[in-house]
Amino acid sequence: MKMLKIQPRSLHRVTFLTVVMMLLSLTAAACQLVNPATPTPPQVAGNTPAPVENAGNTVSPVTAATEIPATPTPAVYDPANPASWIYLPVIPEHLSQRVRDLYEMGKTSGLNQHAFSKAGDCETSTQYFLAPFDMNPNGYRLGNYGTIADIIAYYEGSFERVSLAASSGGSVAKVLSPLWADTTQCRENESPLVCEIRIHRPAVLLVMFGTNDVKASSPENFELNLKKLVDISLSNNVVPVLVTKADNLEGDNSMNAIIVRVANEYELPVLNMWRAMQELPNKGLQPDGIHLTYAQPYFDLPENMQMGWPVRNLVTLQMLEYLHNELEP
Repeated sequence: MKMLKIQPRSLHRVTFLTVVMMLLSLTAAACQLVNPATPTPPQVAGNTPAPVENAGNTVSPVTAATEIPATPTPAVYDPANPASWIYLPVIPEHLSQRVRDLYEMGKTSGLNQHAFSKAGDCETSTQYFLAPFDMNPNGYRLGNYGTIADIIAYYEGSFERVSLAASSGGSVAKVLSPLWADTTQCRENESPLVCEIRIHRPAVLLVMFGTNDVKASSPENFELNLKKLVDISLSNNVVPVLVTKADNLEGDNSMNAIIVRVANEYELPVLNMWRAMQELPNKGLQPDGIHLTYAQPYFDLPENMQMGWPVRNLVTLQMLEYLHNELEP
């Protein structure tokens, strides 16, 4: 497998909902895209997110460097050194036995091994992300990454799917709250996350949060809610892949440090998207420092591969390919 080479619903309820919507609206600006362009899994306990807090919470439990040091160090995460997440490769080099066992349990619990789901914000729900690979075959070119054609065929239908767990202004608290569930598809008191798992039955869940969470909650609640999301996934035998974010909206990369710390605690794979963007112009971000730069997913055009969106699509496909090769040998 050729990898992209990148270095280094009573009044009280209405009032609560109104407050939550006002707070989350503060994060919507981070999701204004400016580019043209059958078995029922159990709903597990712990499906209530931690309270959404004011944006004034800036206390961060961890810090991390913003640049990859010139001198490489072993690509190993050290829990004693929270900043060591920056050394992790884009695609992991091994999977834990826990993930392998979880995937096998998914085969006997009604999950669709040919399906994955996306959980995240606007840049996860947008059709820029993966959707082209279910659409016009002329809308993408694989170039030297031809082996990915097999994984595109394997997961056909999941790329263009509009996930119930991904939305504009999405945060971990939002995807855990029934208040934000699609009432036309989801059951009463069912969160968007549990609803998506029940309906789509994915074997794999791509978890991409952190940007809106910077203003939606404190780092402590972000970590607490991320663990609740992981617990729900594991209870349904879905393999969660935690993805670092490209931006550094919080200023110290603490959200990415939390994402990797949680992944390490649960022995889960990390797709280090942050690192994949580091050598792109402006780190693959538009001048706002939040949204990715756009180009079509033509992996054979060097100029396109200097933009954030093609790289994000490519490394996500590579992650799915890696998982498939490891779990379905």
